[in-house]
Amino acid sequence: MARPSPDPMNTPTSPSGRGAMPVFATTAADGASLRHPLLVVVVAAAVTLAVGFAPMPFWDEDEPRFAAIARTMLETGDWVVPMYNDTLAVDKPVLMHWCMAACYRLFGVSEIPARIPSALAALATALALLRAGTTWFSIRTGVVAALAWIGCLLVGIEAHAATPDAILTALTTWMTVLATEPLLGVATAASHGTSMPRLSAGKAALVGALGGLAVLCKGPVGFVGPLAVILPWVMAIEWQARRDPSASVGRQMLTAIRAGFGSVAFIRPVVLTLAMLAVAAPWYVAVGLRTNGEWPAGFFLIHNVGRFAAPMENHSGGIFFHVLAMLVGFYPWSCFLPFAIVVATWRATRADVPTVEQRGLGLALLWLLVWVGAFSLAATKLPNYVLPAYPAAALVVAATATRLVDRGSVAMPRWLAAGLGWVVFGGVATIATILVVGRFGVSGATPAALVGLVPILGAAACWWGARSGRFDPLAAMVGLSLVYSALAVGPAAARIAGANALPGLVEQAHRHAGGTARLSTYGQNTPNVVYYARGHVNEWRPEQADRAIADLANDDDRILLVTEEALRTIESNLPAGTGVVGRVRPLFKDGDFLLIGRTDAPPPRQAATESLTR
Repeated sequence: MARPSPDPMNTPTSPSGRGAMPVFATTAADGASLRHPLLVVVVAAAVTLAVGFAPMPFWDEDEPRFAAIARTMLETGDWVVPMYNDTLAVDKPVLMHWCMAACYRLFGVSEIPARIPSALAALATALALLRAGTTWFSIRTGVVAALAWIGCLLVGIEAHAATPDAILTALTTWMTVLATEPLLGVATAASHGTSMPRLSAGKAALVGALGGLAVLCKGPVGFVGPLAVILPWVMAIEWQARRDPSASVGRQMLTAIRAGFGSVAFIRPVVLTLAMLAVAAPWYVAVGLRTNGEWPAGFFLIHNVGRFAAPMENHSGGIFFHVLAMLVGFYPWSCFLPFAIVVATWRATRADVPTVEQRGLGLALLWLLVWVGAFSLAATKLPNYVLPAYPAAALVVAATATRLVDRGSVAMPRWLAAGLGWVVFGGVATIATILVVGRFGVSGATPAALVGLVPILGAAACWWGARSGRFDPLAAMVGLSLVYSALAVGPAAARIAGANALPGLVEQAHRHAGGTARLSTYGQNTPNVVYYARGHVNEWRPEQADRAIADLANDDDRILLVTEEALRTIESNLPAGTGVVGRVRPLFKDGDFLLIGRTDAPPPRQAATESLTR
């Protein structure tokens, strides 16, 4: 009789290739080797997230836009209709704005309170991964998965961004974990000839309520996305329990249909849907009535169907965009992700793998495939769109790593060496990128390149620990990822933030006006200008040059923000006594942004202030 092929996960060799070394055992001993896992995850994650909260102005377009909407809700008391610069904001639902406005009320209006909800959401996701990893695999796997999530680059960024992605990911992760728990460690009822088991009504209601919050966070994807993972996974388990390989094709098709109905019955669709609607529908109905249907039409038709069908805001990419983006966003753990996917797929199909581990790996792989695959088909692409897939990637890597690596013991050391080599390459790339960016407009960013030394030194420590057996190489990998993430999005990002010149330019306009400037823009406006203007900003399009000039002429306190190119079209018509009172060169822009205001005499409020101080 032929001998079964050996399992390299269970018959590791030493790093030198001379003799066997025991692999980490995912048994009860695992729990005894790691005390207080919840405390470890909470403290390590909280410290990492706290270090990342370096004071810095808002970046990009989304952060200041969403922050401005939340501030308007707080100032006006209207928590139903999202407004941006006195116009209806239809791009995102309201949950994120509510969270940010609540933090504003508690801690004041500034950048850090606006970013707190994302950090708390990242911590909540880490706790879900601790629960899932512990249930599906081992306590150590749960801890590694939770901290791998916290310690990857994109999560570090999104956990400190005033955007909805971290909140959505926390909600969809908890939905997936809670809904699938009843089938992970037990045989299906179908294997005993009875009907498919179902979620309890209470748990179905809880999962549905989380789905309602996710719909309030980012729309239908918050509810449909997790179900697209849960239902096929449940169906596969039920089909596997019912199938008869010797049956005819027709009977096998009938079995598949029954498994499909069983998977739907399992989630209690009526309870689930009613709970989701009870949470999400009141606001959607209210905002629809308040805006005469304008908000729902703009959100669903433009920012859902439109984004999927055609690229918006120049955010496009090929079919492999998100796969390649994850290699950067999931760094440094992405250096081991391709190998981990291969090993996890292989183990998920082996009959000798424990049922709970087999199902857990299958769920994580399907979870990863659904989110990355679905957004790879969409026309509009951004790296943060697939953030809900990152928890699955963390589980796959952690499950593989804890089987391959024990304290001082490594199975398949060549793969470890290859992964660490890519970690080193990422560190070198970090240094090179920051130095290059520093040559093209980011003054003072050069010291931030030191963060690239963290993965280089950490990878060396991992390899030395694996070869010498003096300390746990997996613990070293977790440590380097947390330190890298904290420094990259905290102190290093704060150094680079000096290139974000628009907030400083707006503050210069306020100083010139002797208080709070009344700003207008001509030719180009950005959310940074609107947020830091602390009031309404008149936005004049290129064909409205006469209105922009009249605006400046009729208000001595008015300051007009223009680009160099736009100034050329109106310079000859500027009112007497006005000129350039400030200028900066924003990062990656070809020309300066300029402030046009009164130059012949100080504005009235400034003059009054000066007279009082004499």
